[in-house]
Parts: sequence; C-alpha cells; structure tokens
Amino acid sequence: MTEVIRADSRALQKRLLDFRKKLYSGQGIYVDNNYYMLKEIFSGKLNFIKNMSVCPLMVTENGEIICCGITAYTKELPEYIQLCFFESLPDRADAAEMLVRETEKIGKEHGCSKVVIGLYGHVNYGLGLLDSHFEKKNSFSSPGNPAYYNDYFRSLGCSETGLSSYFTSKLDDRLKRFDRLIAKLERSYEFRCFDKSRFTEYAKIYTDLNNSCFTEHRYYYKRCYEDDCEMLKTLFLFMKENSLVFAYHNGKPVGFIMWYPDWNELAAPGEAFGTKHFFLNLLKGKSIRTGKVMEYGVLKEYRSSGLPMALIKHVYDSMKKQGCVQMETSWILDENTDSNSFCKALCDETYKKYTVYEKDIK
Repeated sequence: MTEVIRADSRALQKRLLDFRKKLYSGQGIYVDNNYYMLKEIFSGKLNFIKNMSVCPLMVTENGEIICCGITAYTKELPEYIQLCFFESLPDRADAAEMLVRETEKIGKEHGCSKVVIGLYGHVNYGLGLLDSHFEKKNSFSSPGNPAYYNDYFRSLGCSETGLSSYFTSKLDDRLKRFDRLIAKLERSYEFRCFDKSRFTEYAKIYTDLNNSCFTEHRYYYKRCYEDDCEMLKTLFLFMKENSLVFAYHNGKPVGFIMWYPDWNELAAPGEAFGTKHFFLNLLKGKSIRTGKVMEYGVLKEYRSSGLPMALIKHVYDSMKKQGCVQMETSWILDENTDSNSFCKALCDETYKKYTVYEKDIK
C-alpha cells in the first residue's frame, strides 16, 4: 500500500531525517547542507518559521519511505504553496506525483493558486534544483540532487524558471583592467566590513538593503530583522567580518556583497554538514580552495555607477588573503540580465544550472 503521510510527530520526523541521511550516504556525491536546518525546523526553534505554516510530508510503501518533502506557506507570498527539501528514491515518479497532489491540497487550504518546487522557504535560504553537473560535489548552500528529480517534475507539466552559477578557476589579476574605474569608485564611496561588535546595527543594514534592492526579484518577500539576525549569527560563528562588505555614499548604505569559503570542502560526499566540520577546519587548519560569492545588491539608483566592480574587488582581495584560489557564484536567475552580464564579463565560464518548477493548482 502506497500512501502520503503528514509527518506531524517527532517519531515520524525522525524517520524522515533518517531517510535523508541514508539517501545521501547511498549516493556518495553530495553533501546534505539542510539536515541540521530541518532538525531546527522540526524543533520549532527557528524564528524564520514562526510566521510560516509548515507541514512535513512523506510517501510510504508498505511502511517504507519512498520520497519526502516539506510544504511551506507564508502570507508574504500568498500565491504559492512551496514544496521544499524534496528527496526521493529513483524510479518513483508516481510517489513524487502523490507528494505534489498532497501539496496542492494543502495549498488550497491556504487559498494558493500555484505550487512552487525548489524554493526553500525564502530565496535567502536557497532556490532551484540542480539541473546540470550532477557528477560534481555541491558547494556550500547549493543543492545537490540526481537528474531524475527534474524528470519527475517535468513529467507533471510544470513550468520552469532557470538559474545559473559561474566559475573562475584562478583568482588572478583580471580586475586590473578596471583599476581606473575602481579607483574612482573608491574615492566616491566608503566601504565598510561587517562589525561584529555592532552586530544588531549592521544586521539591520543588511536587512534594509535586501528589502530595498530585491523588490522586483522573483519569489523575494520582505525579510524581518529577527530572521536575518538569526541567519547571520550562524554564519558569523565562522565567517570573517570581511565576508560581508557594505558600500556607503554620503553616509548612506547603498550596496553590499557577501561571500564565504566553500565549507563543503571540509565534508566528505554523502555527509550531513554540521558544526564539527567548522571545528575541524579551525583545529586542523585545512585550507579551502574555493570562495563562494553568495549575494550582492545595489540600490537601483546606483546600479549604473559601476559599484558592483568595486564590491567584487573587495571580495577578490579577501578571498586571496584567506587562501582561496578559485571562485564560484551562487545561483542567478537567467532573467536577471544585469547580473548575468556582469558575471559573464568577469568569470571564466557559466557553470551549474538550476531549475525552479511551478504548477497551477486546479
């Protein structure tokens, strides 16, 4: 007997986590970056989900889990019911369809008109399923999944939104040709690293810039200070202050950029990434080769100034100081022509592809 179960007890949620752990270790390719976040979600400790309706789901056959996911709904994104953290055994498109149908039912309960698959509660926590380079280990905070996940959702006739990341194999002197522009920007703008001694103040600046820079970004909805404080406190346990740089014009914050080392290099394929890997890095001093540019934003009225060039120069310098020799970007929506043009001009190649799926609720 095959059925969909709402995993609304600690015992069922533990089974779901155990299924994920077994699945990742069996694949032996990807690092599970979400295992411990899911534990926090199930515990109800995250501020991030306090204003969100969350329902863990799993499809079982004769008592064994076949696939699983979590639905998430927020009034800040009322059109959508999200199917997040999807995982599945191969050759079970039927079970994936059952999971989507149950997600649609939950969406109707909230008055949603669409299911979105590949949004992890908020774009700041992730967007898209991996849709290329399936043989490569995933970088920190990026999804890793086999190709058949995409086949499942394409077979349901979902519409698709594409995303791309970029890769640079050597942090060389390629920015030198922009020295004159960067020097001019350095004279016109002030650049400040995050100051942990003034944590709340700087975290609020980050939130305000996000909410101002990304108003037209697909799936973005307004963040609150508490959510970003929670996220940044976790990152800054190990992230250095020069990993988050702000640009000021006449004393006003007008842009920012965030990067960090690819901490997944510290974890073996198939592992769930956790704090032990950070401490192994601190104690053993293992160097991380790849720096990852996670996010940058510039207020609309300053985008034509070339400011992103000065921000990326600060990132290059910081990465080199920390021993990184190459760089990967996070996902960028294919429809974001400005950011894609910027990355194509500065990076060696378009790298991994990701896809978000949408399905109308009937």
